[in-house]
Amino acid sequence: MDKESWIETYDNLMQSLPKGKRYWLEDISFVDSDDDSVTLSFPSKFRLDNFKTKCLSEVENTLSELNGKEIKINLVVEAKKDSNKDESDILEGIGRKGGLKEKKKAVNDTLNPNYTFDNYVVGDNNHFAYNAAKVISSNPGTSINPCFIYGGVGLGKTHLIQAIGNYIFDHNPRMKVIYVTAESFTNELILSIGNGTAQTKLKSKYRTADVLLIDDIHFLQGKISTQEELFHTFNELTEKNKQVVFTCDRPLTELEGIPERLITRFRKGLTVDLQPPTYETRMAIAKKKCDAMNFEIKYDVLEYICQNIKTNIRDLEGALVTLSSLSKLLGKEITKEVAKEQIKNYIPQPLIKGNDASIDDIINETANYFNVNASDIKGKSRNKNISMARHISIYLSSNILRYSLTEIGTYFGNMDHTTVSYAINKVKGLLNADESIKEAVDIISSNISNSH
Repeated sequence: MDKESWIETYDNLMQSLPKGKRYWLEDISFVDSDDDSVTLSFPSKFRLDNFKTKCLSEVENTLSELNGKEIKINLVVEAKKDSNKDESDILEGIGRKGGLKEKKKAVNDTLNPNYTFDNYVVGDNNHFAYNAAKVISSNPGTSINPCFIYGGVGLGKTHLIQAIGNYIFDHNPRMKVIYVTAESFTNELILSIGNGTAQTKLKSKYRTADVLLIDDIHFLQGKISTQEELFHTFNELTEKNKQVVFTCDRPLTELEGIPERLITRFRKGLTVDLQPPTYETRMAIAKKKCDAMNFEIKYDVLEYICQNIKTNIRDLEGALVTLSSLSKLLGKEITKEVAKEQIKNYIPQPLIKGNDASIDDIINETANYFNVNASDIKGKSRNKNISMARHISIYLSSNILRYSLTEIGTYFGNMDHTTVSYAINKVKGLLNADESIKEAVDIISSNISNSH
């Protein structure tokens, strides 16, 4: 086979392939050929991967038909003029029968390879955040920088931020992509204190990143030394147009114990929120999870699960894992009755039976207990006593009346759903840690119960 045969093949393909596939042939360059093979180059691994996925079989078929024999295709990423070829950029083909044979793929040990865009279920609750993440992945450091993603527990923040990292690393293997939780970042800093060499390595590690992904920055509240290091790291990276992405379990307005100079830098880019999944999205997630576990479940049982577990994706997946394990253990199909019993801990139960109480009743009882005005609870006051009364009112509105986060947020002055979730989770945590809060919740609940 010679160059003219390739040109003939290329012309044939550009006439016969659909426009969407022709696009991936446009940047191909002929490198070399012999009797049984041809070597083609691409300007980037991204272009090569898409060609391999979308057009390779058509090219193989056309080459073989025009030459009357099987032609082996070698694919390479074009080497930059100012650098040596990186072994990870070269992929060698072994023809149609064997498919492509790739050299061992590089691994980023800070990322979980299971978190990708391909297995991220997109719905009305997260489509904006997903689209923003895709834009960041395609143009790191240039389009949206920094990006602040927030949402309640178990809504997919870690999946999304790691999907960004995995996509960038797969398509730009020379980029230094680092994913770290805020807790791990803090622990690394603590271990480096008093050790000049370790501190230098720490600064070099993070300040030379091309992409820095920090998960759960709410952990940094009150941690002054870590905040200082992050401040300087952030400045150095963004000044060089390096990509920075953060996640948090609450909006910026709810972050306490973090200096304003850091908050303002978080605000410099795009802020997006992840909302609780809709019923349709929960069903899509549940079906995908069942397929991954090879777990067969009746539709009415799945429907019951998705109708009742509304809080977050983590609880939904946990319930499915529980039922799948039980099914395999017993060797029986899961019925709705079994599901109701086994996943009841995932479904929040009302503290008071009946639905004749109202949010106003809860607010009034809470206001009486804390000796504050009911109007202040629905307002924006940051007074510590009023703020706690507001959190407890929100918590009880969720547990007693079973109102959705959106419904509660609307009643409390169009409060963001994530702020509502934060208030509920904060009270849940205090119930086990602070006896005075538990007593307050019990007394207010009892008063409401006696009144209705």
